[in-house]
Amino acid sequence: MATAQTLPPPLQSAGLTVPAPPKPKVPVGQTPAGQTPTGQAPAGQAPGGRPADAPGTCADHEPAGQAVLDALSGGDEAFAELARRSPADAFRCSSLFPGEAALAALRGAAALAPFDAVGAADQMIGRPGGAAIVALALDLGLLSRALDTGLPFYETRHELRKRLGKPELRALESQASKALAASLARDPAAMAPKIGALLDDMVDDPPADRFRIAMALSAEDLLGLIARIGPQLYTSSLDGLVNILQIQLKQERRSLLDLARGERTRPLWADFFVATVGGGRAASLFGTNPATARELMRESLRALLPAQDAPVPGADAAMVIGALADAMDLDNRAVRAALEDELAAWYRGSGETPAGGTGETPARGTGETPARGTGETPARGTGETPARTMAGLAGSLHAMRLSGRPATPAFEAERFLQRHPPAALPVLTGQRLFRNGINVQRMTFYDDPDGRASFRGFLRQHRAQGWALHSQSGFTVAVSPDRHGRRIVIVADEPGAHDAGRAAAWDWMAREGLTPSIVIHRGHSYHEDSTMTEIAPATALVFWGSCGGHTRLRATLERAPDALVLATQNIGVSTVNEALLGIIENRLLADGAIDWNGVWREAQGRIRDRRFASYKRPDQDSANLAFRAWQVRAAAP
Repeated sequence: MATAQTLPPPLQSAGLTVPAPPKPKVPVGQTPAGQTPTGQAPAGQAPGGRPADAPGTCADHEPAGQAVLDALSGGDEAFAELARRSPADAFRCSSLFPGEAALAALRGAAALAPFDAVGAADQMIGRPGGAAIVALALDLGLLSRALDTGLPFYETRHELRKRLGKPELRALESQASKALAASLARDPAAMAPKIGALLDDMVDDPPADRFRIAMALSAEDLLGLIARIGPQLYTSSLDGLVNILQIQLKQERRSLLDLARGERTRPLWADFFVATVGGGRAASLFGTNPATARELMRESLRALLPAQDAPVPGADAAMVIGALADAMDLDNRAVRAALEDELAAWYRGSGETPAGGTGETPARGTGETPARGTGETPARGTGETPARTMAGLAGSLHAMRLSGRPATPAFEAERFLQRHPPAALPVLTGQRLFRNGINVQRMTFYDDPDGRASFRGFLRQHRAQGWALHSQSGFTVAVSPDRHGRRIVIVADEPGAHDAGRAAAWDWMAREGLTPSIVIHRGHSYHEDSTMTEIAPATALVFWGSCGGHTRLRATLERAPDALVLATQNIGVSTVNEALLGIIENRLLADGAIDWNGVWREAQGRIRDRRFASYKRPDQDSANLAFRAWQVRAAAP
């Protein structure tokens, strides 16, 4: 028999958390019992609250690796070998090796690996003779010869900016950008992930500095970069690369259509299309010229949908279906009509002849439709190739989302919804969301400026609405007022509590018999892996409020096959998250379920931020529907 979910005793109060009583005043010069005098670190702790460094800890307060520990026990010769074999470790942990022999080894390593020395400048300057070695490493000739792929410059950009003059820095950066472009051209598969990781790592840099790394790349290189790593990038990184690609094409007086047809870029076009449309940039891809958009859609269909007899990889098919559907979901009516006509023409020409028809296929893109005969819909799967089914499902998803907007006659004539009905989505009923009148939600926050600001907004919003807020050890519990016999309990991370706070939250929920039916991620995209572990097979709804959370759809459904997913396709915004989650909470309390028609109607009326358009309604999310539809097709006999 399942454990009943009931509110634990601390949560029975309808009031808010009582503030902690003020601390008693202590005479000047006297230290309260149990406290450490000002300016003196507690036992086992360094000044500033940092744990005291253990033996074998380097000057950056990080533990030494095994190679450094081996050198510590091996003497001067062992350290000299470390400096030759792994100069980055030798520089970072140079404070552990104070002797003259070690200094000589570091001096030799700086001549061969100057970027490693510059990267560890803060650690080096703290040891005798270290500043002279850093000065040696800043020689422009040494740095130029050590540029290699160009990445070392960008990886040490902050230290170089502090220690080089502007003319020298600009000269070195010019060489680095050329080296980077040449390296990418030689080995794009190996270099693209490294450049993507660097762009993501520079997320806090000014955009002008962050994307300077890409300014020296050709349009072909930029397209290849997006195609190879686009889905893995932070949304801001992808947006920046797409923007630079547009600038580069304008400077080169070329178009995306040229790249779609280019010998070098045509093989990458399918991946580029999925990455760009999946990142919410379909409007940038197709522009405002219907004729050009039509041609570009034609080239995209050729790239995305394989030849009739070619196998379709199951891992990619759903992404293609969703991207094709999203590509047609544009505000520009003329461009949307052009894309609809092209999909209909491809579908019509790819397979069976309509019953009673002539068997002739009209010219591609004319919008003309052959006679439909009896109009009967053939059985699903009869004579269907995988590619035709993919196109049909994309058309079906688009038709479902038109919501009263007109489609072209050619598109409507294919009757996509009847031929390829989408798979039924799970329904968020009261039985899935509530137990004994309680809906439990798990909300993750992280210890960075965005996470701390979002957490303060969460507390402020729920305090204003009369929720009870209970601060536990490492987490906070928010309890809604009772409405119609229903309450919501949100178990939220406190930024700074880290894994210990998360473990405490789960221990507390286990003791109280509370099981979350909703998981909410409130943080940057680089924290998503940590939130993913919160998702269980029985999770009913997952809210990804991070930038580009849409890319987590497949992984989410693998963990919770019957979950609905609400995610952003582009930029996630804290204020939009708060407003949308507030609407969902009110619907839960008022109705005991979630009606997405009502939620979206209210959200569109209340949320004025244009970035709300990036949030995908779960029951109309083309990627979500595509994954499920393709799974149904794969399971069919």
